Amino acid sequence: MQVWTTQMWQAAAIGLVLGLIIGYVIVRLTKGSVKKQVKTEAELQQVKAQLDTQKQQLEKHFSESADLLKTMADDYQKLYRHLAQSSARLLPESSDKLLFVQPAQEKEESPDSAADSPALQKKEDQPRDYSEGSSGILKAER
Repeated sequence: MQVWTTQMWQAAAIGLVLGLIIGYVIVRLTKGSVKKQVKTEAELQQVKAQLDTQKQQLEKHFSESADLLKTMADDYQKLYRHLAQSSARLLPESSDKLLFVQPAQEKEESPDSAADSPALQKKEDQPRDYSEGSSGILKAER
């Protein structure tokens, strides 16, 4: 009968652990789910790359749109100033009519001047959104 020494037990344990590790690796590599997992990870990376590209394109689009809108607003202001100056210079007799009144200036008018306006004083002259009396079949004949 042979007696197992501690060195033999250690060698057997190391062999068992190595065998389990090698067997696990072989099973993982040959199994179909690993291939599916690798394929899914590759697709995920591809979708992430596409999403990043779309984000960059959207950021570029909105940045360019904002720049174009700012340029358009600046050009509109230049055109407005040009028309206002030209009308004052070319049509001096109509300068008292204020052809080009800034919307900001209209808002800056005092509330007292708005209360004194004839349109607000004659409230009964304002158009109504309803008719006087009945209409149609229910209208009484006179």
